[in-house]
Amino acid sequence: MKNNFDNIFENFEENNIFKNKAVLQSKYQPEEIPYRDEQIKQIALILGPTLRGEKPSNLFLYGKTGTGKTISIQKVKDELIKRTNPNSGFSLRLEYLNCKLKKIADTEYRILAELISKLGGEVPATGLPTQAVYDRFVNLIDKERQLIVLILDEVDQTVKKISSDFLYNLTRLNSELSKSQISIECCSARGNCKVCCFCSKRTWRREKGVGFVKSCRRTFRKRWEQKDFIKTY
Repeated sequence: MKNNFDNIFENFEENNIFKNKAVLQSKYQPEEIPYRDEQIKQIALILGPTLRGEKPSNLFLYGKTGTGKTISIQKVKDELIKRTNPNSGFSLRLEYLNCKLKKIADTEYRILAELISKLGGEVPATGLPTQAVYDRFVNLIDKERQLIVLILDEVDQTVKKISSDFLYNLTRLNSELSKSQISIECCSARGNCKVCCFCSKRTWRREKGVGFVKSCRRTFRKRWEQKDFIKTY
């Protein structure tokens, strides 16, 4: 049996196929994102004012699954965090939430509880009126001078299961804040702004939408080559 184990584990130790298998993980962030320079530039221009403590416009990223929405805005988020000045006189928080995971978007209570958790607070899993949870969310945001950027990925799940009113209320939340400001950045797999029921004139400024088109064969090959996780001989 010992020899069997030796044969099995030696194959793994030699790792003859993969250079870096970590690039296959969903959380892997590449240094470069091919053919998304223009979208990343647009996102950075919109969110850049946060470094001066200015509230950026609400942002809507749209495009089919796998077109690079999440990885692009995560890239900009990471770069902003690197450049945050701790002596700026205000706190900058950039929080990412995937509305599709863990059934977060099933109820308004759940998504508010998850947002509160992201911001360092807590509420019971059940038992409180939704309005009480909402009030706690507002009080948590407004307890100090801070600028909060909420990135809501797969936001169409929220609209589908809760309604567009929740998102509408979030975009109007600044009127209830005295110390803080909040900006909402959404990612949706819907085709474009026009087909999203929540992307109406009353809720979203269409000029702040950034579209991601489906990758062509040349783009796909470039991304595959960039991963560089298979050894060549």
